[in-house]
Amino acid sequence: MGSLVVIGKWFILSLAALALLSWAGCVLLARRGRLVTAAMAGLSVVLTLATVADLVNAHYSYLPRVDDVIGIRSWPTASVREAATPAPPRPHPNGSVIDLPVTGVRSGFGVREAMVYLPPQYFTEPQARFPVVYLMHGSPGAPVDWYRANRAAEIGALLAGEGRPAIFVAPRLSHGWLDDSECVDRPSEHIETYLVDDVIPTVDARLRAIPDRADRIFAGMSAGGYCALNLGLRHRDLVATIVDMSGMDKPTHDGGMAGLFGNRPDLALVAASNTPALYAPTLPPYPPMRVWMDSGRSDREALSDTRNMAATLSRRPGFDVVLRLRPGSHDFSVWRPALRDSLQWAVPLSGTTPALATSTASGPRPFPHALVRRNHPRAGRTT
Repeated sequence: MGSLVVIGKWFILSLAALALLSWAGCVLLARRGRLVTAAMAGLSVVLTLATVADLVNAHYSYLPRVDDVIGIRSWPTASVREAATPAPPRPHPNGSVIDLPVTGVRSGFGVREAMVYLPPQYFTEPQARFPVVYLMHGSPGAPVDWYRANRAAEIGALLAGEGRPAIFVAPRLSHGWLDDSECVDRPSEHIETYLVDDVIPTVDARLRAIPDRADRIFAGMSAGGYCALNLGLRHRDLVATIVDMSGMDKPTHDGGMAGLFGNRPDLALVAASNTPALYAPTLPPYPPMRVWMDSGRSDREALSDTRNMAATLSRRPGFDVVLRLRPGSHDFSVWRPALRDSLQWAVPLSGTTPALATSTASGPRPFPHALVRRNHPRAGRTT
């Protein structure tokens, strides 16, 4: 029952038919007394609301199965302790997802759990190390969206079966489901610092990750697509590959730039330094980068920005850019296949070297703007 798909045409039609029958029954039983009528009316309202909710759910392809609707994890799971055991007590033929606590030591973001997919090879090859894909959720959104709506664990198992095993890390990038952090450092939360200075070092220290920019991928959908693009371009010393799925080329916070970064004298400069549409045309060629841009052809929100950014980066030396437009709009029916296709392109075959080399000490800085935090170990950070 848990694997029953609830966003299919026949399921929705059946739900709507039950709602109509219930309303018809409510009319027929109206003379049987108020209690019976009230009970039938209540059932009719519930079925009607369920039908409407499922129509919205189907439009965004958000909760595909019964398990997802009721909050049951439909993917294989393991504990952090089991993942650290050289010989786990049980097999993990499709890999497993663990909840990895990440403490915001540098960011002050508190302790948040990242949902981490480990491929089957992680449990059978205790000496092997793996590339890491950082999955950045949208807004509204949460890390679980990658596993629930985007089927990240299934895609991870598919890649592993093709000889491209990788660790997927989906960290919490906001205080709550409705909190639009844009993955920047703002007065109320320092998400850029959290990802760069807390999440990545924790993953490198606690998991068998390959601690090299060539084996890191930033991937995001919707607002997370903007996060992957902006943070990837701002931290080219840390990551070599970006997957931007339906992301904008600028911050789009409802409160404007002052609502995002706070009222500060250098607001215009800070906003510009987080707007890829403005700074991308002047990016240096080193270190080299690969960028996958993906969008639905009917996506009114992101299609234009995706095309423009792909064109801009394609003109820059040192950038290998792929633009993929597919049927669909701004929803998971686009992002599920986009995640699969992009990672089949981005994750190298096991035992091979990614196409892009790591940056050299003599290369240009990853993000040349005036506001560099001098006491920070990496350049390219605004205060």
